[in-house]
Amino acid sequence: MADQAEGSLGDKDALLRITQGLRRVDVGTYALRIRLAEKLGIGTIDINAMAFVGEVDGMTPKALGNLLNITTGSVTAMVDRLESKGFMVRKPNPTDRRSVLLHLSPAGTHAMQWATEHFAEAAAAVLEGSPEASISDVAGFLEGIGQRLLVAASAPDQSPR
Repeated sequence: MADQAEGSLGDKDALLRITQGLRRVDVGTYALRIRLAEKLGIGTIDINAMAFVGEVDGMTPKALGNLLNITTGSVTAMVDRLESKGFMVRKPNPTDRRSVLLHLSPAGTHAMQWATEHFAEAAAAVLEGSPEASISDVAGFLEGIGQRLLVAASAPDQSPR
């Protein structure tokens, strides 16, 4: 099975280029989030919170705190800040009256679309002239990597080597 997997990956240099490319995307994403945070007058952790809430509309504050690895008190203060700036709203949780669900406001959604537009422009420039099948393969690859990274991030503690 390992031989089959190695054969399907092809050249180790190509895999290294892909890995390095994904790291550049990560660094570029972080740089965009810093710039967006500066434009909005908020912190990068606030942008990260908005990104998570934008992905999972109706997230509980507890779930957000777990994703960001911050305390419930820190989540409350952050959501208060984002709500006061008009980027996030709390709504009653229909299944638990003691809880609220977090949603991006229209202004929060608009702010996150700014970053999405930059991703779209970068992708369009790189993929210009590529066959549709190649673009579909790239999209599937990125979706798969994103999903696997989310699974890895939620896995039980594993110390870096």
